[in-house]
Order: sequence, then structure tokens, then C-alpha cells
Amino acid sequence: MRASVIVVNWRQPDLTLRALDALARQVPSNGFEVVLVENEATPGGTDVIRRAHPEVIVVEEPTNSGFAGGVARGIAAATGDVIVLVNNDAVPDPGFIAAGLAALDAAGPTYAAVSAAVVLEGLFASTGTPGPHTLVGLDGALWARTEDPTRGTAVMNGTGIEMTRDGNGYDREWLAPADDVSSRSDPFGFSGGAAFLRRDALEAVGGFDDDLFMYYEDLDVSWRFRLAGLQIGFAPEARIVHRHAGSSSSGSELIRRQSIRNRLAVVLRNGSATFITRVVFRTLARLVRDTLTPGQAYLSRDAWRGVLRELPGLVAGARRKRRADRILGPRRREVEDLLG
Repeated sequence: MRASVIVVNWRQPDLTLRALDALARQVPSNGFEVVLVENEATPGGTDVIRRAHPEVIVVEEPTNSGFAGGVARGIAAATGDVIVLVNNDAVPDPGFIAAGLAALDAAGPTYAAVSAAVVLEGLFASTGTPGPHTLVGLDGALWARTEDPTRGTAVMNGTGIEMTRDGNGYDREWLAPADDVSSRSDPFGFSGGAAFLRRDALEAVGGFDDDLFMYYEDLDVSWRFRLAGLQIGFAPEARIVHRHAGSSSSGSELIRRQSIRNRLAVVLRNGSATFITRVVFRTLARLVRDTLTPGQAYLSRDAWRGVLRELPGLVAGARRKRRADRILGPRRREVEDLLG
């Protein structure tokens, strides 16, 4: 299988060059191409990348199309029958591409994608003190980066993504020990930061949704793969190291707003009537709590007003996309039963 690796950059040339350097060291070094999408490109802005990596196909996008739009632009310029997604703030191991392609090939044609094993860059130790850079595990435990090798341990960024019955997407095994993930089962979805996707399957379900801009775009495509009867696997040997929040601040209100907005958009497009009702009511409950307790709010009132202004467009867009997807209610409920 010939692969096309898609890397999306927005104002992070140093991190992007680091990722491209690692891709150039892949073993074997042939059998794939690299497509870099430069969002909001400026004149001469990609010269340093072109000099360092003349083999890379550079797509200069005049606007900031986000991750979803950037990936779509990259796929349009790519020639491979497997699309490999690599975050620009991640460094793949030398055997990353070979391992991912082997896992996808071994899984067979019913598998639309396999998600890679993503390890957080650096060492982390448990802490009882919250801080601006503290990470919170799925069990509520607090973790902080440490330079002390006697205290710190390598932890996972994820082994694919899962979804709750409230429509929340999350990284499977977030902050779990990174020592052995070889026996993990299939996740619900792939992580957009590091995954291998069959191009024909991606095209069959409509590709990445530009409207999402960033966040939840991988859950959206994964959900549509599942609705189409396709499976998603895990490639434990395809290992990549990710600098958490290297390209964006993980705690910014922009990201929280995008998460609320895109969760609604993705659920409205893909969920059953029951699922949609539950998520909408829980979102309204969150809005009421934030309004009544602004000091503890997840989103500010201005951010909520922005989400509400977009809501009619989200609903109209979701209805249009649902009609195009032609998925019946029983099938939507079957996929939701996978969530347990």
C-alpha cells in the first residue's frame, strides 16, 4: 500500500521541521510521500521547510482552515491509497509508518483505519497539587511533568478514542503507563493525531468535515465509519511521541468552546433521536450552571452566546448532512450500543 502522510502546520515551523525530520528517518524510507499543509501561508513562509525537505509536497492554504480543513486540503493533493495523519508537534519512531501499514493490511478490508500508540513527550509523576500545567487522568488523578528520572514515568497520550453516552470524546488510556499496550482491543475511533486511514473508506463516508475546524473531527469520521459498518483497529507497534498542547493551549477557552460546539455538531449529524435529546439537555444544563455560577463556569457568557448564535447553522448543517448520509435510525442505535 502506498501511503500519503499529511502534516498540518499553523505558525509552528520549528515543531513542524522536527516532525518532518523524523518522517525522513523512517525505515524503510520509500513507499510513502509527505504532504505539508501550511495554513494561513505567507509569502516565503515555507522557504525554510522547502530547503530542508525538498521532497515534501507543500500546500499553501491562504486561510487558516483548521485541522479538519487542512487535512482535507492535504488529501486532495495526495496520491496514496492510505492516508497517514501525523500531528506537527509529534515525532514518530523510525518504524512508525511500516508498523501502521502492516497493521492496517493485516486487519483486512473491513477495517477503515487503525490508530497509533501515542506517548506523551517527557516524564510525568503523580502530584497532589493542581497547577496551570497539571494534567488530569481519566480517574481524576493529577500528573505533572518532571525532569527527575527516579520519580517520573512515560505515560500514554492515547491508544485511540472513545465516546461516552453524553457524546464526549476522549483519548483512550490517557495518562496510563506506557510500558506495554500490545494487548489492547479495538477502540471506538482513531485519533487524528496519529492514524492510518484507507482512502477509499474515507471517501465513501464523505471525508473530513471542514465545518468542524478543529477538535472532534476524528470522532466524527470514526462515527461515520462505524455507521457504514466499518471497523477501526489499533496498531501498538506504530509508536509516536506527542508534545501535549505543542500546537495549542490545552486549557484555553477557545478550545473549550470548540469542544462544546463541535460535540453538538457531531452528535446532531450522527446520533439517534434519543442520543441527541440526551446530549442537548445536558448541554443546556451546563449552560444554566455556568450562567448561575460564573466564577466556576466552563465557558464564559460571551462564549456561550457565540455557541448559541451558531446553533441554527449547526442544526441546518446537520440535517443536510444526515440526509446525504442516508443512515436509518436503527443503525444509529446499533452503533451507540457499542458504547455500553
